[in-house]
Formats: sequence, structure tokens, C-alpha cells
Amino acid sequence: MSITFKTMTIISFVILLLFTILQYNLNISFEKSKDKNGFADKNVIPICCAWGPGLQDGVLTYSINGQTGAGDQKSNTAVAKAVDSWNKNLNGIQFQKSPNGNADIFISFINDGKKVAGKTVNSIDGSGLIRQSYVTLSKEYFNRPFSSAQLEQVAEHELGHVLGLNHVKFSGNLMSTQVEKGSATISPCLVEAVDTANAWKVKEGGVSMHGPPQNYIVCK
Repeated sequence: MSITFKTMTIISFVILLLFTILQYNLNISFEKSKDKNGFADKNVIPICCAWGPGLQDGVLTYSINGQTGAGDQKSNTAVAKAVDSWNKNLNGIQFQKSPNGNADIFISFINDGKKVAGKTVNSIDGSGLIRQSYVTLSKEYFNRPFSSAQLEQVAEHELGHVLGLNHVKFSGNLMSTQVEKGSATISPCLVEAVDTANAWKVKEGGVSMHGPPQNYIVCK
């Protein structure tokens, strides 16, 4: 009788362990968005905010770990590719590496082994405009290193937040809340959302700074 009980205990433990590992592999999430919207429609891209004076010249500078060349090669390459992808798609906005470490966007990497793949904190002024962005990217999840492609996707996603986009509540989009359910594609709809977020510069020529004229766009 005691052997049967012991065996069942072991089996239960193994099942629980397998379930936990499976959950870990399926839930590699980005930092939870603080927006209150409940959009679930696959055609809707929520917008957070617009850049302030830092975007006046159309260029947003970035540095990695406060220095122009800090970070390992794999991480730096992932950021460079993510930047290049956005730059090829953006209208009137470009990312540029800071020549001296002073930047609009500060990017750092951590090995925390947790479920959060990346986090962006936008510093907002009294007018609701972004003054600086602080991006943290994880190199691994649950002690497993991200691949180069995953790192690039995470960097692209966080740069989407930098540009004023919130999380979408559906799969198959760069701004999806989970890495494995997202995409590395910067769609025309995402670009339109960025243009709308920063309309004062991109669409209106930078005459007068103001926040987004709407808090979401519906993709065609």
C-alpha cells in the first residue's frame, strides 16, 4: 500500500513538473502594458503617446548601456538589425546611434531568466510628450538564451513602444504581448500607427507639438 502511494506521489510530481515547464515555454511575455484599453480586434493598433522636442529634427538617437559600442556582439547586432528594419519602414523618423552616449533612447541588456522578454519605460513630460525612453532587453528566458532572431524581434517590439505604440491583444503582430505569438514584421498598419502617434512631426511638418490626435487606428 505504501509503495502504491509513493509511486502515485512521484507520478503526480512528474506531471506537475512537466506542466510547469510547458507553461514556461509558452508564456515568454513582454512587460505588461499599462494602457486601459480592451481592444481585441485584429485590425486595431492602440497608440500611447507622441515624442516631444527630441523628434524636432526627425532623428531619435540611441545608445547601448550608455556607450556607443557597449554590449556583446550578438546583442548589438540584434539592436542594429531592429533599428535598420524600422528605419527602412518609417516616414520622417529615423533611429541613429549616438556619437557620444547622450541619447533620446537608452538600451540595456540583462540576463534575468524571467518571463519578461523586454520592457520600455517612456519618460513623459507635463504635456504628455515623450522626452526619453529606457529600454531593457533580456538575453534569455528561464536560463535559455534567446536566438538572434528572437533578440531582434524583441528589440523591434520595444522600439515600437518607443515610437508610441501600445500592445495589441491578438497574435501574429509585432506588438503582440508574447514573443512566440508575435511577428518580426513591421506592417504598413504599424507604420501608420507610428505616423498617427507622432502626427505633429510626420504629418504636419513639426510646426506645433501635440499628442496623438487619436488613441488607436483601424487597419484597412
